[in-house]
This record gives sequence, C-alpha cells and structure tokens, in this order.
Amino acid sequence: MLLSALRHRLRERPPLPPVPPPASAPPRPPFAFSPRRLRLGPQHPLLEDGDVQRHLYLREALTGRAEEAERPRVSEFYCHISGCSQVFDTLEGYEHHYNALHRNVCSFCRRSFPSGHLLDIHISEWHDSLFQIMAEKQNMYKCLVEGCTEKFKSSKDRKDHLVTVHLYPADFRFDRPKKAKR
Repeated sequence: MLLSALRHRLRERPPLPPVPPPASAPPRPPFAFSPRRLRLGPQHPLLEDGDVQRHLYLREALTGRAEEAERPRVSEFYCHISGCSQVFDTLEGYEHHYNALHRNVCSFCRRSFPSGHLLDIHISEWHDSLFQIMAEKQNMYKCLVEGCTEKFKSSKDRKDHLVTVHLYPADFRFDRPKKAKR
C-alpha cells in the first residue's frame, strides 16, 4: 500500500536529466541513485524497534546502570486486566503489551488506542453528543496525525487529507463505521 503510493509518486516526477561526465572522469556505475524523502508517522511499525532501543539507551544513560546481557527468566504470569489472558515470562514483554493494549482505553466502549491523541479524538467523535451538532456548523474532525492541526467537515474529508498529505494508504481503516442501534 505505502510502497505502491511511493511508486506512483516516483512515476509522476520527471526523470533527472543526465549529466555528461567530464572527459577525465572514471566510468560511471550502471545505476543511478537519487534520494527521496520518506515521511513516516511516529506510530509507524518500522520505527517501533528504534523506539524500544532509544528507551533502553535513555534508561541506561539516566540511571548510569548497564543492562545485564542475559535477563533472568521468571515464572510465567498473566496480564492482570480482566478478560485478557496473555501470558508473559519477562517484565519487558508485559510492559510492551500493557502500553500497546491497555494504556489508552475508552471508558465508554472499552476500545483500545495506540495513543492518547487518538483516544481523545475517538471520545469526542463517538461519545460526545454535542460533537454531531457542532460538526454541522464548523469543521470538527481533527487530523489523526499528532501535531497536525487541520480540522475537517467530515471524516471522508479527513481521510482524503491523510491519504494525500500524510501518505496513508487509501485502504487504511481510519475508523470503524457506527453500528446501527436496534
């Protein structure tokens, strides 16, 4: 999805004109490389391992303690959240699980979100009765990218913005449709 969007952008750009080599220049390689800027959001999966490594580095730098090469295994333990039966044998695995699935949970519908920013947007759009009234009069749908201050008239306009400006894939699940009340 992201790869196809990048290929499409590369095809749209005109190719760079060839530069004739000087007479005394060494032979050129059979390929040309021109760097392109790729913008990934802070929650992109590619950056997750780097965030973990950064966290471990900062913890070591701030506390002045080096981590042991081998962590002692403890007996298995379960996630303490009711209804979750995930099993862990390291504290790090549990912390990652808890932060990913239980830290930003909607108190109304129990949905979990990867960030507080997305949780705030969800609560206002799905559980705030004033939101729909205000959305008819002004732009209320916030961009899902943290730090972007754009607001839109509808969730479709927001999706178009995310696809064109932030290069989200067009088939990305931006939000689940509301279920019809019985």
